Order: sequence, then structure tokens, then C-alpha cells
Amino acid sequence: MKTFARLIRRYVLAAVAISLLLVIMAVAAFLWVSLRFGLRWQEQFRYSSSEIADNLQRDSQGDFYFQEHDAEEWMGGYSWAMVLDDTGQVIWRYRLPQELDHAYTASEVAVFSRWYLQDYPVFCQVRDYGLLVIGMPKGSTWKYNFWTYPELVRSVLSWGGAAAIGVLVLILILCLIFSWRGSRSLQVVARGLDALAEGRTVELPTKGFAGELAEKLNQTSAQLQYRNEIIQQRDTARTNWIAGVSHDIRTPLSLILGLAEQMQRDTQLPDAARQKAGKIQIQSEKIKSLIEDLNLTSKLQYGVQPLRCKTVHAGPLLRTMVADFCNEPVSERCEVELELDREAENVSVRVDAALLARAIDNVLGNSVRHNSAPVHCRVKAEKQGNMLCITCTDDGVGYPAAVLTALQSSETGENTPHILGLHVVEQILQAHGGRADFEQNIPRGSKVILHLPIQ
Repeated sequence: MKTFARLIRRYVLAAVAISLLLVIMAVAAFLWVSLRFGLRWQEQFRYSSSEIADNLQRDSQGDFYFQEHDAEEWMGGYSWAMVLDDTGQVIWRYRLPQELDHAYTASEVAVFSRWYLQDYPVFCQVRDYGLLVIGMPKGSTWKYNFWTYPELVRSVLSWGGAAAIGVLVLILILCLIFSWRGSRSLQVVARGLDALAEGRTVELPTKGFAGELAEKLNQTSAQLQYRNEIIQQRDTARTNWIAGVSHDIRTPLSLILGLAEQMQRDTQLPDAARQKAGKIQIQSEKIKSLIEDLNLTSKLQYGVQPLRCKTVHAGPLLRTMVADFCNEPVSERCEVELELDREAENVSVRVDAALLARAIDNVLGNSVRHNSAPVHCRVKAEKQGNMLCITCTDDGVGYPAAVLTALQSSETGENTPHILGLHVVEQILQAHGGRADFEQNIPRGSKVILHLPIQ
């Protein structure tokens, strides 16, 4: 929602900035054009009509002459010039066209003094020696006159500034009103997007500025709701199927384990039969562990595994977990060493002890089951910043390259090895807000680092 508000503010500010920029550009263009044509005027016409009139003199004999420069210099750029006396007679001329060299009546003088003289733009200057008329080239200048009431000019000068400010204020108010209305519509859409992101159903009103967008969001929400229901049904069916199969297998598997254990302890059976019974028991334990992992990973993946978290000290918790593993039959082919530094001893973590024990059990059991010879396992806990790092290492053969690639990459393919037990470890740590890193131990063996956030 804040994003749309910022968007509206940026829009309004951008509109204001563009308007000011256009005004500045218009003023700059006007000044540039004025300067350009002013310089051009100076290049074409060296002197103004008033300067020419002031420097034109008449001596006592009635002859005209210019001061400082000759007539060619003063009249540079102009077409012709003449001086009329009070009766309208031409008493001085400069390159005056033949058709203009005649006497003029008062009415003719009144007309061309304001406008044109036979399409020549003219400027008139009154001096003691008469009326100086200077003609410019045809088409070089437009001359227009206008009239108005003095009250109108005074009103424009008095109220023009206030009217301009009022118009600008009105434009700003209208922009703010439309922006506010658009912002309200977009805020409704923003709340719909927030609800959609949280997985809730969206039903927005489809009227107003953002009605079409709201309708699209409603359609998207309906489609997502329908798909979520299908996915939920599928996930529930899959979880129930896995749980049902696990339950159905668990009963006959328990019978197989019990019979195998009885056969292994029966001294009347041959040694070969008792060894076969021991192998049956070991493989049955593997099947039991796989079923438990399959059931657990399904629950963790779909969020149906409850986390019964409690705040505990890391030292006693890890000692209990390692001791429980050492009491299992699989630990007969390994030696486990636990090391805790001082800081990690009393660190408090909030965990589901049963799930974390399952992760430790899977890591250590993986080291035992995938090494033919007995291995030495080492569990070390230390505090690193705000994380408790539990490092489990062994001195076995280490991870195969394909297994390590599958553990360190989320991509799966047809030839990806099955790493269900270690995948469960990843899920358990992620459920606790941590992570699991899988590496090769140096100089030999495998290494797993479990990162748990400290309470």
C-alpha cells in the first residue's frame, strides 16, 4: 500500500516538475528568439528611425545633410526615405521610388504613418524640419495597431497576477483531488495484493479508477483459491496414503524384527542360520528407518508435523542425544566422541528435542551404514555469533560425488541418488529456522554442520 502512495506522490511531483520545466523552457525559448532576432535587426539595420531623424539636419539654405556619417551609412538596410513639409510636399528624398515622389494629403499621411505606404512598412519621425518617413523593404516587417479600454488594461494589470495564481492553485487542487481519488482506489488494490500474498481470498469492488485491475485481482484470487484447494486435496491424499502405508507395513515389520531377534538368540539353531537372522534384523531396521523418514519428510514438507519446541540448554540435550544413539544396535560398529566448548555448554536453543534427535541419529547412522569398517564419529558443538553449530564428522570413505552434488544442489534428475535420511535432516533444521551443510571431511570422511539459532 505504501508503494502506491509513493507512486502517486512521485506522479504529482513529476507533473509539477514537468510543468515548471516547460515554463522555464518557454521563457528560455522566448528570450533566445528575442535575442536572435534583436541581433539580426542590429545586423540589418544599424540605426533606428529616431537616431536617423536626430542626425538629419537642415541648414539655412534649406539643404539637408547628416552629421558624422554620410547618407549611405545612416540608411544602411532601409529602402528609402523622404521628408514632408507641413503642406505634404516632398522637400528631401533618399532613393525614393518614382511612384512615391509626389505630394501627400493630410489623410494620406495619417494612414501611412500608422500602417504601410504602398506595401512598404514605414516609420515616421516628426522634427522641426518636417515629417521624416523611412521606408523598409516590403515584407520585412508586420505592422498592426490595436485599441482597448483603459479600464480593461488597468484591470488586467491589477487582477492578472491574482487570476494567474488562482488558476495555478485551481489546477493544483484538481490534481490533488484526482490523485487522492486514484490513490484511494489503488490503496484498495494494494490491500487486495497484500491479502493475495498472504493466501487469503480477495473480493474487491470493481467500480472506480482501478475497477478493471480489481476485477483481474478477483479473478486471480478465485483461480489461486481453486488451485490451492486442488493442491491441498492432493497433498492431504498423499500424506494420508504415506501414513497409511507406513502403518500397514509397521505391523508385519515388527513381527519380522521380533522373529529375527528370537532366531538370533536361539542357541539350538546353527550359527549360519543365526547369522542370517542377524542380517534379516539389520535390513529390517533399515526398512523401519526408511519408513519413518518417509513419513516424517512427508509431514515436514506439507506442514502437518507439529513442532513441540521447548527452550533447553545445548549441553545436556546433546549429551542425551549422543547417549541414546550409543544405546542403539547400529552404534556397535562405531565410536562416538562428544566435544562441547564453554560457550556452547549453556547456550539456550528452542527446539523440538525428538526431531533434533532424529536429525543427529540420521547423520550418525548414515556414517555407520555407509562404511563397511567401523568408524570414529565426532560431534562438536560451538557458538558462532547467534548460531549454535553442531559439527558431525567421521573418518570413513566420505560422500560419493553424486550424493554430495545432490545435497548441495536443489536440482533433481533421473540419476539423482536417494538421500531421504539426509534430506530429512535438512527439513528438520529448516523447520527450526536453521540449515544443514554437507561437506567432505579433511583428510577423509564426511562432515555435516547443523546450524541452530540461539534463543
